[in-house]
Amino acid sequence: MTTPAAPRTRIPALAFDIGLAALLGVLASGTTIGAASDHHPGPLAFVLIGATAAFLAVRRRWPEAALAGSLAGLYLYLYLGLPEGPIYMLPAVAVFSFAFARPLKTVLAVLAGLAAVNTAFQTFVLNDIGDLWVNASITVVWLGIAAAGGRIVREARHARSREREAERERYRADERVEMAREIHDVVGHSLAVVSMNAGVALHVLEKHSLGQRQGAPPEVVENLQAIRDASTRALQDLRATLAPLRQGRQPDLRPTGAIGDIPSLAAAVRTGGLDVECAISGEPGLVPTNLAATAYRVVQESLTNVIRHAEATKATVRIDCDPRWIRILVEDDGRGGPIDLDRIGQGVTGMMERVLTSGGVFSAAPRPGGGFAVKADMPYHPSTE
Repeated sequence: MTTPAAPRTRIPALAFDIGLAALLGVLASGTTIGAASDHHPGPLAFVLIGATAAFLAVRRRWPEAALAGSLAGLYLYLYLGLPEGPIYMLPAVAVFSFAFARPLKTVLAVLAGLAAVNTAFQTFVLNDIGDLWVNASITVVWLGIAAAGGRIVREARHARSREREAERERYRADERVEMAREIHDVVGHSLAVVSMNAGVALHVLEKHSLGQRQGAPPEVVENLQAIRDASTRALQDLRATLAPLRQGRQPDLRPTGAIGDIPSLAAAVRTGGLDVECAISGEPGLVPTNLAATAYRVVQESLTNVIRHAEATKATVRIDCDPRWIRILVEDDGRGGPIDLDRIGQGVTGMMERVLTSGGVFSAAPRPGGGFAVKADMPYHPSTE
């Protein structure tokens, strides 16, 4: 049995930055001693180098403070006439971090200001007036290299992040394709079998009726036709939805179903033996398409639950479309009682999620006088359709 590798411990960012600042301070101090071969720099030089390096400890959290503090330490160091050289490395690290952390426009504006300030300091404060253009050129190179390094690292990190996201998206696409295949093979096969069996039953009844004076009961024929038609439509919708997924593309999930389709939905349920009364008032044409589809799904799922679980003989569907709200009420005269999610599955949860996503209010509860009631109120603006 292979022992899993222990997870790699990551150093906290602040601890890393403090360690880096200390290391750079030590390196700058040591190389300053080597550069000043003719005389010892003195304790003040090391104190200022250490103070300048200390600002780098906050370069990740406060890059502006690190930049300003390290430059102030550099300018004080130079103003006091201490040995030049390695201390320039410390503000360069701050410039690198600032260029990495901030947007490009901000970085360019700050760099332009720093170039002017540093050139003026080197030329006029340090009395190097004769080398104005030399100082300007050195400043541009000094700041430019550090800033360019920061931007390159930033873009490289973003590129790696995009590659990782693209890889995750490819993995999710593969999962969607596999899921689409499974759903199509399982559900699609079942729907096709249901539609085929209903068609065969209708054909047998038709042949049987030809040889007898009295044909099959009309209710049986109507129910078989409803089963065949509903399963055929469901299979077509399933294929249309899953086809893009099987090709690795996102499906075009346009809303299906509308308020105008609810009466035919109620009629289909009525054919199955449940007495459904449907009433729609107001202006359904003003309701946005997405809310109309949500209303259709709420009514569809509610009637499905009535058929499967309520043991009801009658259901009532009321839809009121006023200028700002659409109000849905589905009631039945069944046995009522509390919701049993283990028994009814995710239907109620799905209805609630649809309504809440639309900014509405949803409730599903037993009626005081018996039976069950599903209510959904969703606001809308007619001009958004």
